[in-house]
Amino acid sequence: MRTMRRDLAVVLAVLALAGSTASAEVVRLVRPNVVAASYFPLQPGNHWVYERQRPSGPTTWEVTVAEPGASAPQRLYDTITGYFPGPRQVRVDGDDNVLEWSGLGLREFLWYPLGAPVGTRWAIRLAPVPLASPFPDCVTGSKLVLSSRGDTVDVPAGTFGNVVRVDWVSPCADAGITSEWFAAGVGLIRRDETTFAGPVSSVLVRADIGSGRLPRAAYATTLGLDAFRYVNNLMPPVGPEATPTARGLLEVRNFTEVPLELTFSGCKSVAVEVRDAAGTIVAQGRGDDGGCCACASVLHVTVQGGVMVVPFAIQLAGPEATPLPDGLYSLTATLESLGGDSLRPAARALLEIGSVH
Repeated sequence: MRTMRRDLAVVLAVLALAGSTASAEVVRLVRPNVVAASYFPLQPGNHWVYERQRPSGPTTWEVTVAEPGASAPQRLYDTITGYFPGPRQVRVDGDDNVLEWSGLGLREFLWYPLGAPVGTRWAIRLAPVPLASPFPDCVTGSKLVLSSRGDTVDVPAGTFGNVVRVDWVSPCADAGITSEWFAAGVGLIRRDETTFAGPVSSVLVRADIGSGRLPRAAYATTLGLDAFRYVNNLMPPVGPEATPTARGLLEVRNFTEVPLELTFSGCKSVAVEVRDAAGTIVAQGRGDDGGCCACASVLHVTVQGGVMVVPFAIQLAGPEATPLPDGLYSLTATLESLGGDSLRPAARALLEIGSVH
């Protein structure tokens, strides 16, 4: 009887192990759910630029989430660079805990519990990085506390409310992070440090997060081209299509509810000019919205909470369709709105012309 019980226990253990292994294979393929407004967004391609303000003058540093993410048993991680020394394999779980993979099995190190209540305390630890500096990083072993969830912080990238503040006590006597601030959907927006040269603050100046960009523009005039490099096809026999045509859009965006009033003669139109490196105009053209540009009428356009687009196409060629020399050029598109040249919205872009013979 004892032998039968022992054999049964072995069978049950094997079946349990097989079931857990099958589950692990399923979990391995599923990325953890991250709250929509995570305080540490880790979408691959996210990029942050910070300005470090110090007595000797400002410098910049950058953080990037690499593509693709790294995989470990049962979990998926993203590679983040620039945040702490060395590339790091990090994930954010459904409770907004920021976790770094240790590199061994399922072991992880907690960076931040950003969904935790005020007053939560923990110690941060970084995973060892091969060939890292032998000097202390002043991060591992720091004592952290989530001190606030309601701060309002103003940085060059914008003004953010309901910001999480994390206060630090570094193991280094005269160096280390003292406080950090995190905004929902944005991530780290400010970091204060103590250094041998005095206190230093790093503030977010620019970020690309998902499909969004910070700082958020309220009004913008942008120029879009169908290419950067255009080619003269000079292979014999040289035909009428030897010189290329640049096609583009001039966009005027008003993200506010304050109306932008523009007035045109007959139709919405744009004037286009191409200049060489010396600033000489080498080609000119125009585009319009297809309206009655020859009509002796006045067209009033209001741009409010949206975008106005005017398309154009211009042949990149000199007089009598002569090919332009290889090199860099600038293309400027200007709305032909009434009110004088100085009051017309415009935008400029670089382009390159090359030739095949």
